[in-house]
Amino acid sequence: MKGRNKFTSKEFEQIKQLVKEKVEASSSEQKKIRDRIRRIGFYYSDFSDRKDGYTVFDLEMLVKSRKILITDIVDNISPIKPNQKKSDDAFREEVSVINELPQLLDNLKQNRFNPNTDKEILIPNKPGNYVVCLKKGSELPSTQTSVDFELFDGLKVVYTGISHKCLRTRDFKQHFKGNNAGRSTLRKSLGALFGYHPIPRDRDIHNGKTKFNEVNEKQLTTWMCENLILYFLPSENCHYNEDQLIAYLNPPLNLKGNSNPINRAFRKELSKLRTKQA
Repeated sequence: MKGRNKFTSKEFEQIKQLVKEKVEASSSEQKKIRDRIRRIGFYYSDFSDRKDGYTVFDLEMLVKSRKILITDIVDNISPIKPNQKKSDDAFREEVSVINELPQLLDNLKQNRFNPNTDKEILIPNKPGNYVVCLKKGSELPSTQTSVDFELFDGLKVVYTGISHKCLRTRDFKQHFKGNNAGRSTLRKSLGALFGYHPIPRDRDIHNGKTKFNEVNEKQLTTWMCENLILYFLPSENCHYNEDQLIAYLNPPLNLKGNSNPINRAFRKELSKLRTKQA
């Protein structure tokens, strides 16, 4: 290791600001800024072989994954967000939320549901979070853009979401068994990848809400049950959890709230497919 992997929160803020300036600077200025970053002790090459540069997001992910440690913050995890100033109390409160991520992931792994074989009664009638993964050997419909998947419990992550009222209704009845993409973002995205043509969902054909025809909906249900696995976790803090799961797992079918540069091209293609078919 050329540099360090432990920094104070003040040093980390300095590095963040310099990284932001580097991204926006001309090529002639980037070397000078990179030298200033290295004088603080940070070398991105210590953590990655990427040659295409790095961003503030990449820097923060190093902290969240504990590859970089913040020495004066609880449990060495920093929830710092770009361009956001917070009081010390608010800062440390967010740290406690972030520190729940490892436990959140472990708890999700305990609640695995196979929609092709398990009974829906296993999913509670409570609000919470869920993660959808591809089964071993399964793949998303092919697209022009490749996808880099994050793994969860050894499986490729494709989507994460929340249910405000009932996980059983949202996860199983609307996503997997609903036969109505008009009530499931996950089904809409998958249907767009398959090239299904949408039709009006309601009697009011001008309200913009769509689904797929009966044949396509049944095909989609069959494919989802045969190729996807669901993980769920009852929680009253589902919004906090969702932010952390999207940032950590980078699910490619999550278009809202996902600013990860990895898979950006795929998300752009998916968005166009959905818009085109809307």
